[in-house]
Amino acid sequence: MTFADFTAHFLVNQTRYADLAWDDPHRLTAAELRAVRGSLQAFQRGESSEGHFLYARAKQLGDPDYVAAMRLFIKEEQTHAAVLGRFLDQQRIPRLKGHWLDGIFRQLRRVLGLEHTLRVLLVAEVTAAVYYRALYQATFSGLLQQICRRILLDEAVHLEFQALALRTLAAGRRGPAEWLRRQAYRGLMAGATLAVYASCRRTLRAGGFGLLNFAEAIAAEWGRVEQLQRGAVAAGAAGPVGAWQWPGAQVRAAS
Repeated sequence: MTFADFTAHFLVNQTRYADLAWDDPHRLTAAELRAVRGSLQAFQRGESSEGHFLYARAKQLGDPDYVAAMRLFIKEEQTHAAVLGRFLDQQRIPRLKGHWLDGIFRQLRRVLGLEHTLRVLLVAEVTAAVYYRALYQATFSGLLQQICRRILLDEAVHLEFQALALRTLAAGRRGPAEWLRRQAYRGLMAGATLAVYASCRRTLRAGGFGLLNFAEAIAAEWGRVEQLQRGAVAAGAAGPVGAWQWPGAQVRAAS
């Protein structure tokens, strides 16, 4: 796919959330609230950003197609925040004005240049790709499952989008310095895995993820994304793939 292809996809995808089942009568039980409340608040806050800094950084690539796609990507992330926020409001769960995990990611993105910003963003996207799967499996709310399923489909495309940008930025780069760079971001991914587990462990456990298999799922997704960055995976050939695809036997309700 090209950046123009991603722009076209994001444009078409703007209506994905138009028919969500907001009339779903299910109220989260006390057990569900204990399991998902804190992480839902944190991830809703994490999805909330005006995106001015990221949009300005995107212009450094010097590709108008990329800038156009980035603008729509930011808008899609804002849609996620709006939908999650509406769900929180519906369940009478207060929204957060800040969260330590979101604050760390925001600060990390603001150092160095565009490539570093995208790699930190990729770390957040990979954790989200596994978190929303756990959230889906931690609740019997049809509406929340529907939201998770659609966000997961979006996240799969977001990972391909970021991988293409990083592949463009790193084109032709080889040698020890590149190997060290990969190890550094693998280390960041490992640290983020522990931080997200510490913050969201109730949801992850309720969704079937202990620390070990959460780390394994993250490692598998990170490995797939590294392949995307090398162009070793045919992105988009048969639809998005990744952590949103799980055995049908584990699915509680159709979306």
